[in-house]
Amino acid sequence: MFEFLGLGGLGDQSVIIFFALFIVFTIIAYKLVKFLFKAFMIGLVAALFPVVGNMVFGLGIEISLYNMVWFALTGIALFVGYSAVRMGWKFVRLIFSPFRLLRRKSGKKETKQETKPPAKEAPKTSE
Repeated sequence: MFEFLGLGGLGDQSVIIFFALFIVFTIIAYKLVKFLFKAFMIGLVAALFPVVGNMVFGLGIEISLYNMVWFALTGIALFVGYSAVRMGWKFVRLIFSPFRLLRRKSGKKETKQETKPPAKEAPKTSE
């Protein structure tokens, strides 16, 4: 079936590895393109900040190519820094999530044993 790729039969291990690598490559490429597009858009918006700042807020920023490039690169650098911190935070949460689950389970057991509601009495009927 995949002889044209030099991979042999369908039960061959190299076919499974080939498809696994293809899927991983596709996911990484998609995330990279999405990240680069976001960085480009942020750079574009940040480059327009001096123009909008002068028109709307009257900031008095000189509108030059140098300033626009500086604002664009600063916006992209802040976005990359934010993305790195966000990725690190997700990694830390992933690492410590088993400990958080253990703490929740142990906390629920203790509170169930300590706080049992008192048994309700049956309403008295007057005859």
